[in-house]
Amino acid sequence: MQAKSLLRRLHLAQRLENNIKIETIRIMKTKNLWMLAAILICGAMMMLTSCSSDDDNNDSEPTPLTPSSEEEYKIEVGEGMVMPENAFLKVPAVAGDQNVINALKAIDKVTDVKAFKMFEKYDYWTAKVITKTAYYFNYKQDIDHNNPSKGWFKQQCVLTLAGQDRPTVLHTEGYALDYRGKNQLDSIGEPMLVSVLDANCLQVEYRYHGWSLPEGYTNKWNYLTAKQHSDDLHAIVTAIKQSGVVGKNSKWLATGVSKNGMATAHYAYHYPNEMDAYVPFCAPFLSSLTDKRPYSYILTKEAFNENEEKMNKVKAAFRAYVADKSLQAQCVQLYRTAFPDYAGNTDEILRMHLLSTLFATYYPMMSYVTFKKWENMIPQEGDSAQKFYNFLMADEHTKYADESDEEYERRQDTSNDLESDDDDVAEPRFLTRAVGPVKRDDPYYVQMCIDLGNYGIVTAWADDLLTPAEKQEITSGSNPSAYGVTYDNGKYIKELLEGMKQSNCHIMFVYGMQDPWTGGQIPNDKMGVNCRKLFIQSSDESERSSAGLHNDDIDQWNQSERTELFKWLNQLGFLANE
Repeated sequence: MQAKSLLRRLHLAQRLENNIKIETIRIMKTKNLWMLAAILICGAMMMLTSCSSDDDNNDSEPTPLTPSSEEEYKIEVGEGMVMPENAFLKVPAVAGDQNVINALKAIDKVTDVKAFKMFEKYDYWTAKVITKTAYYFNYKQDIDHNNPSKGWFKQQCVLTLAGQDRPTVLHTEGYALDYRGKNQLDSIGEPMLVSVLDANCLQVEYRYHGWSLPEGYTNKWNYLTAKQHSDDLHAIVTAIKQSGVVGKNSKWLATGVSKNGMATAHYAYHYPNEMDAYVPFCAPFLSSLTDKRPYSYILTKEAFNENEEKMNKVKAAFRAYVADKSLQAQCVQLYRTAFPDYAGNTDEILRMHLLSTLFATYYPMMSYVTFKKWENMIPQEGDSAQKFYNFLMADEHTKYADESDEEYERRQDTSNDLESDDDDVAEPRFLTRAVGPVKRDDPYYVQMCIDLGNYGIVTAWADDLLTPAEKQEITSGSNPSAYGVTYDNGKYIKELLEGMKQSNCHIMFVYGMQDPWTGGQIPNDKMGVNCRKLFIQSSDESERSSAGLHNDDIDQWNQSERTELFKWLNQLGFLANE
């Protein structure tokens, strides 16, 4: 796991340099071989559609999911790419509630309905192990909502039901419908508000992620925008509301964390009256490809519960490492010993990689790991190279000394579920793409370069100690041209913020006080009349070890924080299940 995390970090340090290498490799591939591979793959993988022909919506049985015609399930595969298997289709079907199955099948654009058992999962809110019967279906979604004649694709959805009289939570998934990268139906998680409200839950896969592919398994991104996906949600929610699958008077709430939370906010902007409440967790609004606010936030005492002494302890460790070239050289040798398979570069290149890693991994540590867990590992000037190396290599996947197995496992549940890990390409592409088949670009990183923006690394703690070349290497941002897309220069986010200011939708933004993304929170002067903010304090108490971080762990909040959320929800007709 640590090696995988390191590779991901090294990718951050080589983003610009290796975009050129990636494209060169792609062009140098033997075209005829890749064309042959693509043809073979297309013939073997016929599971989804990107065409405009209709299918038989009323399958007699929920299992197995088999195509009614080869043409219907044909999907475009990019040149040289090997398309992964859709593990969703392997999950065994169960009988389920035939009334629910029939109601779903009766929806005009719904296909491939099947009931299945979700895995046994510990529910942190109820403190019980739960197993649910869920319903999988595909929705025949417009490829382009601005031009329906472009055809349709299949968008994956999962529905769980608590009862006709229960509220319905729309989980605005920002990635693939999977859990910890497994891409399997029986291992899907749900937002904690589903348990809090004892609610039904509808989950919709984000377009271009997983198996919801408007342009097939390619590196084409013509219809990847937040507006298109909001239109996706609108179409599916409208269909479910009209179907009677959930109660006609059911209250609806949209929620999500991180990019999922961004999708909640975007949906609220485009469809402010479709939900009775919107609760985005940890949702930033990034106005450029190197928005400095999130990273700048975690360089301030505000992220340390106003404890300047703790902040300065981290700052001193950064400065000590940056200032000592001999220390950096020793860490390079430690890296070569630990990861000989990936240590083929020169000492200078690796030194720059590890220098970038120091700044890059601070962000996920602050996102997912409460400061108390890693405070004791922070080195001081004069400490051994090994202690500095351990510190700069630590991240959200590290098992910390002062952390129980249960705490660690819970943290992995959160960080892996919220990280983009589509198509099993977590390794940096500059190491993997030169060998084997061409891989599909990660849709999240592509969309950053279209309309979502990205955060930029800030070196303020050590600016006076860095050379211009070092600073450039550390702070280089996303590169839209690497994906063949054009960034809108923050136009969409600016329009969204102005729209939210005028909106009357009932929305509560929840931010963690240690979480870097809190630096990109919605500005106070852009909040509409029914807009609220709730800040969750981080804590040194072991029983609240995930409070104030990048998650929706409501069970970890203090009583006043829970009361504020529940009072607001109750006013809107929801009854929180304390």
